[in-house]
Amino acid sequence: MRCTICGIQTDSVDEAVEEGWTPYFYDGEFEHEVACPACTNALLQEGEDGQWEVKEEFRGKLRYLDEAGDQVWQDHSEVVAAVLEYEPGKLN
Repeated sequence: MRCTICGIQTDSVDEAVEEGWTPYFYDGEFEHEVACPACTNALLQEGEDGQWEVKEEFRGKLRYLDEAGDQVWQDHSEVVAAVLEYEPGKLN
């Protein structure tokens, strides 16, 4: 399993569930698969409908690994910084 945002991988679905990986999320009306805990906490939020969605300040700024032109790291330094500054146990 690979994070659609940053590209980090985990080999075990059981570990992914225990670690808090998000199975899918939305950027506007587009659904994307799998986000790691760091990307989830730094870049996603629970929407009014209970679904995970990209935080307003990052909408339209991310490139996803399930799209054409896949890249492991984002082109936008603020997105990379948000993921790298993630602290386990701290919800943004």
